Amino acid sequence: MAAITPLRWEPSAEITSTALVEKPIDADDEDLPLNERIDLGVEALLEAHLKNNAGEIDAAFADLFKLGVRRDRAEERILMQWAKSHGLDISTTAAPNQQVRGRVIGKAKEGKGMRQQLPGFGLDNDLHLLVSDAAAGKTTAFCELATVMTARDKGFLDHEAPRIDPPDDPRSTALVIASDGEGTAYSMWENYLASINGQERGALLEVWAQDDEKGENPWNVSLHNLQRLYKRMAMGDVAVVIIDTANAVFRGAGINVGTGPIETYLRLLKQIVCRTAPLWISQHTNRNGGTTMKAIGGHPAFQEVPSVVHLIEAKQQADGSKIRIWHVLKLRGSNYRRFSYVLEAGELKVTDGHFFENCREQVLVLIHKQILVAGFTSPSDLIRLSNRPPQSVYNALDELRGMKLIRSRGRGFRLTSAGERFVESLKISPDQPDWIA
Repeated sequence: MAAITPLRWEPSAEITSTALVEKPIDADDEDLPLNERIDLGVEALLEAHLKNNAGEIDAAFADLFKLGVRRDRAEERILMQWAKSHGLDISTTAAPNQQVRGRVIGKAKEGKGMRQQLPGFGLDNDLHLLVSDAAAGKTTAFCELATVMTARDKGFLDHEAPRIDPPDDPRSTALVIASDGEGTAYSMWENYLASINGQERGALLEVWAQDDEKGENPWNVSLHNLQRLYKRMAMGDVAVVIIDTANAVFRGAGINVGTGPIETYLRLLKQIVCRTAPLWISQHTNRNGGTTMKAIGGHPAFQEVPSVVHLIEAKQQADGSKIRIWHVLKLRGSNYRRFSYVLEAGELKVTDGHFFENCREQVLVLIHKQILVAGFTSPSDLIRLSNRPPQSVYNALDELRGMKLIRSRGRGFRLTSAGERFVESLKISPDQPDWIA
């Protein structure tokens, strides 16, 4: 593991105001107009955040509240002021951490790397959101993304995607902000990366995660941490930034994911990262929106601000197997599509699949697959291949015949035209896009 030289953060001259230098800030000075007292209070709050002094932060919030400024509005004010001081354009509480770089998985490459674009899937220098339920495969997908963006060994899921890498692109490191999982996050990412042979393929990940030995806390969107991210991005070698998860980095800073100034924070993160690299943030679903944009949990800004939104759906098949379906819900300049994929021999691969919810659909898909390979479709063959009880298969065949989806042929069955159409409706294929009404 490469040695890391700690860097000390010093307040820049850009954010040191004359008021801070020449006289102490006193928002309670009643001789000043209200707007000036509020400005002084905001400066005090910003300075407290940059020092990461919990006591001063609470006191500054309390002073602003006495002046009629709500906490969420005060947060927006300091974000905008900090962004302006760093030349960023956004419209709309742990111990200080002086370590800029994080722990590294994989060996650093020599020379300039090539960063792979993801046609039809991801945009360079833009904000992406990846939505999923727990255990849907989000971390594995992120590991694959980090691998292909740094090792450049193949495309992401679509391994035949054309390469449009500039040959002089120096970006070769994936910065992973693994705030979810707390003390286990780093080892979890190591394990998931091993499951896709990421290190062997040449992945280079820098992971910011809780480190009890060094006293490093999980990264969150507090201003002193945003300052750390700003300085890290200025090094110019980051190919992609992955934040896992939105809940962890917002709640870690005391921000309500449903009602806080989420839009302002997302725009600020986009300004910090996406001037030089794409940003991917994971978010949970609300479990009531199906597979549309309404499935995104939390603040409406999660639907509106990102230019790209992906959703991973893990569904249980009628035969007990699990199918993972990737939905591209939003992609600037493209249309909605979906495909199924599997983890096979240490690689994520797009597959042609069908989703069936009951024995009847399972048997119909099985007949279709057997016909494609010139296999047998007798009841005994279908019972053996489906691993279903004989009576369940016979009942399914009776239902399919009654629906005029199959017809008898010799000892087996064939699909009718209606049956072929029904099988096609169950198909999940990258070559067959779906459309949102």
